[in-house]
Amino acid sequence: MLLSARSIGGLKEWQAIVDISLSTHLFVFHPLDNGILSLFPRYGFSLAELWAMPPHFPYRDPAAADAIAEGLSRNGVRVASLHAPLYPDVRTYKKDRWYSLSSSDEEHRRESVEATASAAGWLSRNGGGTVVLHTGFPPEQWYPHRWGGFLSSLNELVDGVPGNVRFAVENTPVDSGQVDIILDIVDRYPAERVGVCLDLGHANIQENALNAVRAAGRRLVHIHASDNHAAKDDHLVPGKGSIPWDRVVAALREIGFTGPFTVELRDYTRGDDPPYRTFEQILTECRASLDRYFRGPA
Repeated sequence: MLLSARSIGGLKEWQAIVDISLSTHLFVFHPLDNGILSLFPRYGFSLAELWAMPPHFPYRDPAAADAIAEGLSRNGVRVASLHAPLYPDVRTYKKDRWYSLSSSDEEHRRESVEATASAAGWLSRNGGGTVVLHTGFPPEQWYPHRWGGFLSSLNELVDGVPGNVRFAVENTPVDSGQVDIILDIVDRYPAERVGVCLDLGHANIQENALNAVRAAGRRLVHIHASDNHAAKDDHLVPGKGSIPWDRVVAALREIGFTGPFTVELRDYTRGDDPPYRTFEQILTECRASLDRYFRGPA
């Protein structure tokens, strides 16, 4: 939701109304059981973004998907958004052909649209919200055919998915994912159906996070927040990389952005010598960082 900066009032008033969400990207190699879902309220997250990659989130199985949503609801958490599927199965993603809404292979493009529409349909039946999209793979040869393919895919999704779902096109650190290209896409659609998801980590690699906030401001509906050192997409806790978070948060306030501000972290518990050995460690540091940037003194 975007409001005028003047209507929000002072910094403390703005801080109090920013919707902060946690993406299940952090848990993608784990089942979304109560042990995971109970972490959301424990660390102060009342909103969730579901990463729609089976079997982590089985969007094609209504009973199993609904059970996860019900588990979140029992923990006082609302599903606000869903990341569209990028691949058929998280267990074999390095071997699978990834979905691409801009594929020049028409059969592959239609398959990708169908997977995205299926996930978006689940969200629509469960109260609606935002579905985050990537422009697709491969990154090269965007104009003219893959650009046209993506617009065809988005047209089909907007026409076929109920109006309680809004699509947010995400910037990615490839040529077809630059903020100016994303804006060129979303400006073709009504604001209530299509907007920008600004991934601050991606912007820090490819462009400039602060400039990207200001450029996207008029169509910005969703944030993905993680940190890095401007070289690779590390998905670090905000404050652990090179993004100037105080200035970025100030810019978000200036444009009147109120969320969802979705933290999208990576599972660092699986390595031989990981920086974090438990999700509790990651989320404790994340919560302290968010409180510093969003709940600090005026």
